[in-house]
Amino acid sequence: MSTSCALPLRGASLAVPGALPGSAPPTDPLSPVALRPDALRPELDRARARLATRLVAAAGPDGLLRAPCDSRILESALALRLLTVTGVDPDAQERLTRHLKIAVDEGAPDPVQEAAARAALGEYVDGRAALNRLLGGFDHFTAGRKRLMFQTVLAELGAHPFPELPSPGAPGDPGALFEARGQQRWLITEMAALKTLYAFGTGAPRLVTEDDWRALTPCSLPGPPPYGNHLARILALLALRLRPRYAATVRARAREVRNWLRGDGGLPFITGMDVFATATGGLALAGAGAPAHTLRALAAALTECQNPDGGWGFDRGVAQSDVDDTAYCVEFLRASAPERCGGVVAAGERYLLDRQGGDGGFPTFEHGTASEVAITAAAVNALAPAPGHRRAVEAAVRFVVARQEGAGEFERSWSLNESNALFRTVLAYDSFRAVTPPGHALEAGVARARQRAVARLVATQNADGGWGHVPSDPSDPISTAYALIAVSRGRDGPSAPTARGATERAVRHLLERQRPDGGFVSRPDQAGPRPLAYHVPLLTDVCVLLGLNHARAAGPHTHGSPCSPDSPCSHRGTP
Repeated sequence: MSTSCALPLRGASLAVPGALPGSAPPTDPLSPVALRPDALRPELDRARARLATRLVAAAGPDGLLRAPCDSRILESALALRLLTVTGVDPDAQERLTRHLKIAVDEGAPDPVQEAAARAALGEYVDGRAALNRLLGGFDHFTAGRKRLMFQTVLAELGAHPFPELPSPGAPGDPGALFEARGQQRWLITEMAALKTLYAFGTGAPRLVTEDDWRALTPCSLPGPPPYGNHLARILALLALRLRPRYAATVRARAREVRNWLRGDGGLPFITGMDVFATATGGLALAGAGAPAHTLRALAAALTECQNPDGGWGFDRGVAQSDVDDTAYCVEFLRASAPERCGGVVAAGERYLLDRQGGDGGFPTFEHGTASEVAITAAAVNALAPAPGHRRAVEAAVRFVVARQEGAGEFERSWSLNESNALFRTVLAYDSFRAVTPPGHALEAGVARARQRAVARLVATQNADGGWGHVPSDPSDPISTAYALIAVSRGRDGPSAPTARGATERAVRHLLERQRPDGGFVSRPDQAGPRPLAYHVPLLTDVCVLLGLNHARAAGPHTHGSPCSPDSPCSHRGTP
């Protein structure tokens, strides 16, 4: 098995920004982040050094960056429902009740979660109206499934009655509505649980099959929730309680809920994102000039988390691999330890290639499900450096170009902001340009799509220099950092002059918002189940460091590193 792998593409890697392919290093003193080089660059490097130090300090005993997930109303409401109907742990019930009351008083992030909290607390709510407000403008291939899910969850919580089921075999047969074969494993669990709750709630338990019960059974085992997903497990336990043989087991698992509550008394959506944060944080540290031993330690920890199928999940112990995490892990291992991780990277590449669809795109989880632009772009960035994957990369780029040229709104995928998919596609286009000879059939289309992406970001920058989730939203650090990666690379084409100004304004926006402890606070960026937000605070620092790295590399001096030998992020022995 090979012990080395292809090196990152200089100028097209998230970790090693460097010079753009096909362009000379800028010498103009008015190039990005160099409008006032003496004043801005030192401040920029200090900010990056403080962020790098914070990320290194986040490493746990196993070498992964610790990235716990904040509590969320939906899971907390369902956990309170589980403890209430099983009659266990009054203390945990009180903690959850207090958490929900505070969350409602402070303002729920969306109408469905507010309805869930109020229903769990025994208050009257209009669940249907809340659902319509949340999903009224939600245009995504999962929209129908999401409406069914939230409708069933709110009915279980008492926000409204369960709707009347159609007859088996008729149009809209519930057996088909809850079908999830071929989807990711945690979704199969969720849909089996929802089907069970729906069937019992409408007096039609005959609709639940033995296959449904088998899909729910892993959630009855002690220990962390399967797939790292608290939502799927709580829904499964609520469903399993409806079968007498599981009553004692469900009560035992309900007593364990207290072990997963956060300090504020709430339950998070997932256990955490330590693997995702280590891969992306490692890329950020590599771009900040962290020493090799630091990066190798993070890489070693990631290799221990690789699943047998060659992919990675978002957290330790998550056996459901996905394209997004795998792409970032491959990219980081390639950048940090190419001489040691060749076999691991090759297995990750095979996992990615096995999931490429006939349309050239990549789904998040299973082969044959819908391809997504942001996920496909991530796969391109992971695969492009290896010469043997040129055909797959070309097909993927063709998919992204076609989708972006034909799209009205820009896709947001698992992120809540446009700038996430846009920065990924700009990097993917640069990866393609770096490995493709001039005159390729896709060259003109790639140039147009790339220009459109950069122009969109330049045109939608807020007056304060930042970006929000979508145009007109208030600025937040994560959205701004993603956009900064793309606009700082807009040094060629018609958008170049405006991209330069946009880059400096974005850098100043972020530097002005760095907290005394060196970190950043942002509104949530991640969505799951879409479109509900969840938050992993460490990712804010990761994203901002990535953005500032690219802005620094876009200036006339691209080799400056904030991680000097005397910096805390360079101490020997730290991961």
